Amino acid sequence: MPALMEPAFRAGVELTRLDERITRSPVGQGWIERTHFADACASLWIDGELVHLEDLVLHDAFRDTRTPTHELTIARDVLRTRRRIAGQSPGWALSAEGIRTLRQTSDINSVGAEAVEPAGVVRPPVVVDPEGEGD
Repeated sequence: MPALMEPAFRAGVELTRLDERITRSPVGQGWIERTHFADACASLWIDGELVHLEDLVLHDAFRDTRTPTHELTIARDVLRTRRRIAGQSPGWALSAEGIRTLRQTSDINSVGAEAVEPAGVVRPPVVVDPEGEGD
């Protein structure tokens, strides 16, 4: 039994320190962004809805190949919420201000200004390509 318990204990310790190792890693930000996408898809999967990770990535980058489904739109809202929480201080989501902000159903805050993306999130400009339209 001790031969099994020691490796399991060490694995548990390494797993609890994973967040520190990810923060210091050169690929840490990409790994965190990837988990945001995976968790957004998983949150809908729990509700019995299927959203493909690739579709969510394309929808988030404004590169949809087809009209987004209702589930895909919900998954993008979950993704935005995860990014908003990750961009704040650790206790923000459970503070009074955090709960008030997260309970809003639109991207417009109480002052009337548009919600600001967290630092580090860069939105590419939307380019309209008129080629192929018309006659």
